[in-house]
Amino acid sequence: MAINGNSVEQCLAIVRELTETVDTARKTLINSDACVVSRSLLQERLKQLDDLLPEALRQAEQIIREDAAIRAQTAQDCNEALTGAQNRAKQMIADALTQVSQAQADVKKAAETAQRTVQEAQQRAQDEGNRIIQQANQEAAAIRAKAEQDRDELVSHENVYRVATVEAEELRESTRKELSQIRQNTFDYLDNVMGEVDRCLTSLSNDIRMERGELNNHR
Repeated sequence: MAINGNSVEQCLAIVRELTETVDTARKTLINSDACVVSRSLLQERLKQLDDLLPEALRQAEQIIREDAAIRAQTAQDCNEALTGAQNRAKQMIADALTQVSQAQADVKKAAETAQRTVQEAQQRAQDEGNRIIQQANQEAAAIRAKAEQDRDELVSHENVYRVATVEAEELRESTRKELSQIRQNTFDYLDNVMGEVDRCLTSLSNDIRMERGELNNHR
């Protein structure tokens, strides 16, 4: 029998041949579990196995080492990729939080500016009459436009924050929950700030109407 291939394949071929030889051997009359096989064939095949097994074992060991090395490298690559993705997600979250914080500061500044403008408009209305009232109306309109612009910018910032949160959620569930809480707190704070701006603008409008009424009463 000619056996081609490496030592492992040769050993397996010999084992299959011996198994087939035993399965097809003629049974003895005395014992049905015994059979008649060629002694010389068995001796020849067993000698071949004895010669091939050391090389086959070395090849099998080499295959095992190579497989273990591949598995270790794959695990290392996966860990490095995961670490990189986590770091990128953390950076995106930090950037989004910075943008939201800046937006909050802009809204607070706009509210303070609106309050100062209202006070100045009230003082000027007492001294300069209709001219100051008209100027206050123009400033109030400008403040309202600035507040609306800040609101639009906040929407854009929230979109960035939402994207960062979604990517972080795919990496780690616990991070997603924490960011969800941060976003909710941000919404609540922004709603309060914009409500304060709205109340300031409403108060400004009411004061202007009162001043006009007083001016009309003094005509």
